[in-house]
Amino acid sequence: MPLERPRAEQRKWWIIGTLGVVLMTAFCIWFGIQWTSNTVTANQHGFKVLSDDRIQVSWDVIPSDKDKPVTCTLIALNDRRDVLGSKSVSLKPSPYDSTTYTDVVRTTSRAVSGTVKECHYTGEKAQAE
Repeated sequence: MPLERPRAEQRKWWIIGTLGVVLMTAFCIWFGIQWTSNTVTANQHGFKVLSDDRIQVSWDVIPSDKDKPVTCTLIALNDRRDVLGSKSVSLKPSPYDSTTYTDVVRTTSRAVSGTVKECHYTGEKAQAE
């Protein structure tokens, strides 16, 4: 038994619905690629309190584009999570998938923690986390 052809007005909505699904799928694929294609990941390695006014922070940088310089922001915190000091660090492009860095942040008083707040490509705005 053959299926009946949809009426003209139903056919129009089937076409519109199919196009809508195809366009939304294409948009989702594009958005996913754009969101992950130009990122810098920073992983905390550790910290060491050097004195009442200095803390050393170690972290890994994993860029999706190894040819671009990266800028990272380091922060030092007290036990109430108040920021006691921060430092912006400019890093040259590295040919490696992951590179470990260590730097010292000067503080206003003794810090109990040091971390990398964020990293982004130099000259580009950091993505919201």
